[in-house]
Amino acid sequence: MPVRVIWFAGRPQMWRCLFSYYKQSSYNKTVSGYYQEAFYTKTIDISTPVTAFESAFDQKTIYEIRRAVRDGVTTTTETNFTRFINFYNLFSQTKGLPKLKTNFSNYRSHTVITKAVYNQQDIVMHAYVVDGEQKRVRLLYSASLFRNEEAPQLKATIGRANRLLHFKDMCFFKERGFEVYDLGGYAANTNNAALQRINQFKDSFGGELIQESDYLPLPTLILSFFNKMFKS
Repeated sequence: MPVRVIWFAGRPQMWRCLFSYYKQSSYNKTVSGYYQEAFYTKTIDISTPVTAFESAFDQKTIYEIRRAVRDGVTTTTETNFTRFINFYNLFSQTKGLPKLKTNFSNYRSHTVITKAVYNQQDIVMHAYVVDGEQKRVRLLYSASLFRNEEAPQLKATIGRANRLLHFKDMCFFKERGFEVYDLGGYAANTNNAALQRINQFKDSFGGELIQESDYLPLPTLILSFFNKMFKS
C-alpha cells in the first residue's frame, strides 16, 4: 500500500489515515486511525546572527571546524542524486544500514544535498528535506567513508570535515531564508552506547531538544503485520 509522507504538519486528518504517514507533527494527542509515536530531535535557531548560534557550539567543535578549514576542506552542494546514492550506499555497507534506492531521486524538489571535499575527493555528504513554507530544514542522511579508511590522520580529517559541513550548511540555509535547522532525531533516554555517542555529537552544536509526534496509519501497520505473518 503506497503511503504519502507529510512532514511537519499540525493535527493529522482522519480521512487520510489510509494512505498518509505524518512525520514530526507538532500535534501531540491521539488521533483515530493512527498509531502515535513520540519523536525527539535537536533544532537550532538559524534566524539569529551566525555568531549567535556558533557561540553555542562546544569548544571542541569550534576547534575542529577551524582545523578543517586549515586542512583545506571545502564545502559545496551536490546536484547529482545518483552520485549521492552511490556514496551513501558505500557508507551503509560499513554500518549495516539499508541501501537507498534510485527512486530517492523522486524527492529532489524537496531535497538539498551538500558535501565536504578534501584533496578533490568527496569525503562527507548530507541530504536534507526542506520546507520553504515553515522555513525548516531537516537532516535526512549523513554519510562518510571514514570506516573504509585505515590512515588515522585521514579519519580525523573526515571527522572534522563533518562538523565543518554542518556549520556551513547552517550558514547556507540561513542565507536562503530558512530559520530552523533540524539535526534529524535524538535518542532520548537511551542506554545504547552508539546512540549516546550520536546524541553527544548533536549536543555539541547546542540547540534545543524538542518532542514532536509521528503518526503511522493503522491500516498500513495492520497490513504489514499480516504480510510478515504469512511470509514467516
